[in-house]
Amino acid sequence: MFLKILRLIPLLLLLLIAYNLVILFAGEPTDANPDPVLKMFTTPLFSIPMLSGGLWTFTLEHLFLAGGLLFLFFELIKATSIGGAAIAEMAISTLVFIVFLVEFLLVAPASTSLFFLLMMMTLIDVIAGYVIGIKVARRDLAIGGGLM
Repeated sequence: MFLKILRLIPLLLLLLIAYNLVILFAGEPTDANPDPVLKMFTTPLFSIPMLSGGLWTFTLEHLFLAGGLLFLFFELIKATSIGGAAIAEMAISTLVFIVFLVEFLLVAPASTSLFFLLMMMTLIDVIAGYVIGIKVARRDLAIGGGLM
């Protein structure tokens, strides 16, 4: 029962929660650090020297984007399922997008390119969920001898 409820939670909601935790613990702006949120996201987590002689630097911002792409992939796979749970999951994904949009417009630390890209991933999840759901339903009707 718990796993079925857990499956309804969009993975991109985890990114929204994680982003809000980062901006919560980033601290208040000061004269020495006017944008603590930007500093938290752009501080290098690690760097790896490349064979080309360049240096690949990985930041928290990159981690959020990579996690968002990975979560979007799994959300698209979940969108292929049918039934009442799939409809509920699409509705919850729509609510997550609305929260992203409202926070992007009204919360200053969320008015970043990173947050915008995460919000676009949730929009893609919502649109793809509905489109895939319609395609799967049409295919089921055609296979089942429906009107299509």
